[in-house]
Amino acid sequence: MKLRQNAKELVLLEVDGLGLILGEIRYNKQTETAIFALEKAAFFDLYVPCAVIYDPQKGPVVRPHVLSALTTGSIRVQRSKVSCFILGNELSPSIVAQYQAILQGLGVIQEGSKESLKDDDPKKGPGSVGPRVITLPKKRS
Repeated sequence: MKLRQNAKELVLLEVDGLGLILGEIRYNKQTETAIFALEKAAFFDLYVPCAVIYDPQKGPVVRPHVLSALTTGSIRVQRSKVSCFILGNELSPSIVAQYQAILQGLGVIQEGSKESLKDDDPKKGPGSVGPRVITLPKKRS
């Protein structure tokens, strides 16, 4: 059985060669935490990557990273290239608001950075394949 990524968290990363990157890390909340995925996994996926730059007049500014224009899914980051990270609950509210505005502009639905992802896709019709219960015959003596 394949484990699904059913939780997500906003994270700010400093990645060698890319600078400050803001995005969502997704993980399976039954088997790991966001910190576990960031510290122990050799690679992890970062969804909707955005660059964070500092403007002397405006302060920190969030802009879509060029990598987000090149992919429709996520980018895979090698953990050894990450110098430091800050989880979403410790980020400045202005940074989070800018990121959510970008997501809304891109058409990505964002309900909360720590909210669980739904396993069931509402776009699937009633004939879609879902979890199945298979009854096994009793063992003969």
